[in-house]
Amino acid sequence: MARTNLSIDRKVFDEFSAQAQRKNMTLFAFANESLSAISKISAEGGDPAEMYRIWRVLTILRQVDVITLPSEFVEELIERLYTTDKESTLAKFRELGASLVGLLKMATEDLGGLSDLAQDFGFIIPIKRFSMTTTKDGTVEVGVVGAGKGLETTVCSSEFLKAILNGYGYDVVKEEIHAGAIRLWAEKRNWG
Repeated sequence: MARTNLSIDRKVFDEFSAQAQRKNMTLFAFANESLSAISKISAEGGDPAEMYRIWRVLTILRQVDVITLPSEFVEELIERLYTTDKESTLAKFRELGASLVGLLKMATEDLGGLSDLAQDFGFIIPIKRFSMTTTKDGTVEVGVVGAGKGLETTVCSSEFLKAILNGYGYDVVKEEIHAGAIRLWAEKRNWG
């Protein structure tokens, strides 16, 4: 067994120590387990800083019971459903967006955090770019590139996104949709 001293920021040490206690582990055991995992990730070319992002994404996905399918397969299914029954298909995407709002709010209570969450999910969803900016008048502009290959899947993705914005208390006031690209402008709903 090798022995060494490590200099650690006090705040990090206090949190690390608290987590070891919560897991009913000694600092020695918790440090070995943690450092072993980080070493394995690094040895395989991974980035230890991404561990939290990956864990956060997996935690959310476990709640949704996701099945991973090739994007081209899903794209074709959506196109067929859209062609056969457009309104029902769009309604299903709105329902899906609305049903995920509660789960998303557990990860980020405010709308601004959705941008960070979208980046966290970037390694498993086929979105190439997600941006969210707020103008001086409070209007939120959301841009998505890679929200489907065809117009049908992009429109469905837009309905999904609009339902999420609605769940955060925003109404879409303007939209631009092109195959693979969505731009939405939303305003905070006036509850009064």
